[in-house]
Amino acid sequence: MRYDAEFTNTAVGMALRRIVWARLATMFQPSQRILELGCGTGEDAIRLAMAGIHVVATDVSPAMLAVARDKARRSGCLDRIEFQCLAMEDVGRSFGGQRFDGVFSNFGALNCVRDLASLAAGLANLLPENGALLWVIMGRRVPWEWLWYLLRADGRRAFRRYRAEGIDWRGLTIHYPTPGEVTELLTPRFAITRVSPLGIALPPSYAASWFNRSPRALAAMARIEGLAQRSTALASWSDHYLLEARRSSSPAQ
Repeated sequence: MRYDAEFTNTAVGMALRRIVWARLATMFQPSQRILELGCGTGEDAIRLAMAGIHVVATDVSPAMLAVARDKARRSGCLDRIEFQCLAMEDVGRSFGGQRFDGVFSNFGALNCVRDLASLAAGLANLLPENGALLWVIMGRRVPWEWLWYLLRADGRRAFRRYRAEGIDWRGLTIHYPTPGEVTELLTPRFAITRVSPLGIALPPSYAASWFNRSPRALAAMARIEGLAQRSTALASWSDHYLLEARRSSSPAQ
């Protein structure tokens, strides 16, 4: 699978995923039922299932799901993961009447959603009061990306995330909402509890191949990345950001 080769199995990809997993461990508990949006090749669903969590893992790509299901089978946790081929826009309708303890989406899957506000409203109906939400979203302002492409005299790609209409990628339209914009659309259905950067010290995967040959440099940058987790402000300047929230008791408006 191309995605695993280009990101999942790279040194930077694994370092970034470890940070996300550390946050997952604080939010979701064994025996809970969690909904994952855009599960890709199943790395996170398997991690949760191995921790005793039941996961309903959704993705729009049958090819991704086939890889994920095979991984889960080989990992011995297929009985704790329910895979469904489903677009995120259809989640609220498809799971109407069901209850989940939390919802999770990693590494920019949500950037493909046309209407995040509608998705948030649908998810709110699936969660109990205080139900956990963890979204990992690609940000808009990325100094690493500016530097990488400007050094190659490619200004168009350096600032592509600013395009109001989004950018085309493999048949999808990708948008890059800021942490402030996502916070606004989640309120009042959710109370934001934490916003943190991901990919502020470590570069995007396309600019990080040299870390595979330099574990010492990777370790140093990963330490800086860990320290940066304490800063909400840096979330607006990173390749991705983590947004954590709890289902509010306030009525939807």
